[in-house]
Amino acid sequence: MIPQQIIDEIKATARIEDVVGDFLTLKKKGASWVCTCPFHDDKNPSMTISSRLNIYHCFVCDAKGNSIDFLKNYQKLSFYEALQYLAKKYSIAIPEEKPKNPEEIAAQNERDALFLLNQFAENYFIDQLFNTEEGRSVGLSYLKERGLSESIIKKFKLGYSPEGWTAFTDYATSKGYKEEYLIKTGLTKVSESGKKYDFFHGRIMFPIHTVSGKTIGFGGRTLLKDFKGGKYFNSPENEIYHKKETLYGIDVSSRAARELNNVYLVEGYMDVISLHASGIENVVAASGTAFTPEQVKMLSRMTRDRNITVLFDGDSAGIKASKRSISMLLEADFNVKVLLLPDGEDPDSFARQHDDEYVKRYFEENATNFILFKANLLSSEAGNDPIKRAEVVTEIIEDISLAPNNIVQAFYIKQCAEIFNIPEETLNISLRKAVWKRLNTPQRPSDSKPQELPQVITTPQPPQQSVTTPQQLISQVEENIIALILQFGMYEVEVAVENECGETNFQKERLDQYIFNEFSQEQIQFTSPLMQIIYQEYAKVAIRATSQEEIQRHFTTHEDSAISNFAITVLANIDLEISPLWESRFDIITHYISNNVPKLNKSLECHICMFKLRLIDRYRQLLLDMLEDNPDEETIDKMMMQIMKLNTRREELAKMLKIVTL
Repeated sequence: MIPQQIIDEIKATARIEDVVGDFLTLKKKGASWVCTCPFHDDKNPSMTISSRLNIYHCFVCDAKGNSIDFLKNYQKLSFYEALQYLAKKYSIAIPEEKPKNPEEIAAQNERDALFLLNQFAENYFIDQLFNTEEGRSVGLSYLKERGLSESIIKKFKLGYSPEGWTAFTDYATSKGYKEEYLIKTGLTKVSESGKKYDFFHGRIMFPIHTVSGKTIGFGGRTLLKDFKGGKYFNSPENEIYHKKETLYGIDVSSRAARELNNVYLVEGYMDVISLHASGIENVVAASGTAFTPEQVKMLSRMTRDRNITVLFDGDSAGIKASKRSISMLLEADFNVKVLLLPDGEDPDSFARQHDDEYVKRYFEENATNFILFKANLLSSEAGNDPIKRAEVVTEIIEDISLAPNNIVQAFYIKQCAEIFNIPEETLNISLRKAVWKRLNTPQRPSDSKPQELPQVITTPQPPQQSVTTPQQLISQVEENIIALILQFGMYEVEVAVENECGETNFQKERLDQYIFNEFSQEQIQFTSPLMQIIYQEYAKVAIRATSQEEIQRHFTTHEDSAISNFAITVLANIDLEISPLWESRFDIITHYISNNVPKLNKSLECHICMFKLRLIDRYRQLLLDMLEDNPDEETIDKMMMQIMKLNTRREELAKMLKIVTL
């Protein structure tokens, strides 16, 4: 167990913008940050990161929380794992867990067991590479022959699995790791005769990590030239490793991609590693798997403006093979460039054969917009053959139709018109046909979800009237009052006070104190248990708090998820920039209220009066319902007197609110 004071220290130290910024690209907006939300299909930034409140909140899918919540949801970490990550990030010492014996490992769930085993295996392979004679003479010498320094080898945590058929399996089982999990991770295989053996024996090991650095699987490269099987073996799919949801190198490349606002997409492990060795660190690989929507989504989080450069081998075959990947990127609104390497070269060989400066300069000078690159390439291949040129134009138009941005489409059309010497209007007609055809062609179940139709402007329809119960009305007002004290509790407001002569004077009073006094005088309690709990706890916290932000942090990081979720929801709005029209027309309260005290006074008065009015309405209805039960005459008289008093008070409140009562 981690002591509570250390947990509190981690929460206070961890900055939400730093934690989220480790994984997503943030844009500054007013006093806050925004980014695309990773918890739903989000193309426009809908997640707000409030530095002041140290929280995040998506206004579309309602994902919200603090740094720990983000790590738990985004990285699928446990509470303890999230704390470990933050403690390591901010150099906060936490008590180490006792070493786990086989019984403790067996008691954990499968997911945790697989993570533990993969980390154990990674350390084993690294040790074999550097600290054994076989590893140094076979594995390490091979990597150095490929031009890799020890620093790069250690950066990617490369390792070596010895030739012995059961070396790793025997060592792991001797340390208490169960054969069940060895088999599930794919580290151990079982032959038809029932014998267990190391799946990766005699191979260079490439650990595969999540963006936060957790080991989820391995790739293994054989060193045998005449090996009849595959050159590379990969871990099988399991509870923690899903090929379609991984990008090799994302753990060491994300920061550079965000800083440079561009990511290079290559094919294999060595491509990524060799480019890193050349100083190009914003690069990831799809690791040989078919490109997937999940990988597209991961790439969209790596750069601010969805800039991506796809590296092709030095022949046109690679381009045709990558058509589906390019199409998916275009449809996801990426700015796609291509980099065609010289004939016979791949990123790994190109990086090894040229010095770092030449590689960087070549990448910068030769990256070309994909549509224009393809148009020029296919145009030269078609020559003057009108049939082939028509086919090329049709193919290019289909690619352009994938781009969701009309301005981008117009740009491509203009340049393609110049390349093919065809009027823009002709190409635009073909484009509209291509868009129409694609939108109206039924997609197979295996395809990605259909693209939404263009927005159609229709005549507004009157909204459907929903039935709102008295209790729902009360709950709405209660939540608004709690929101007020959480947002502006320590702000001063002007309160009307009547003296002995009946004269009205105004004096300044803290907003929360004013509410406390109003509720105390009339013995009011919240009908919502949650609002009452927050109200009572606020009264205790406010006594010792030195700022409103301190109070807000207390509730946004509250251990009770219902309390923290409510606090985050009501507080996440106040850092946003709101049009002055909204303030003037609807009396919307914003974070900048400190310069507009009259507006706050008005809002507070309205909320208190409305709350009292709703409570009176509910109590009044209860009395009316009781009258229908035909009690005795004396009881009826008492109840009628109560109703008359309530009606009088109700009219007073309605007059203050300038509304008509029924």
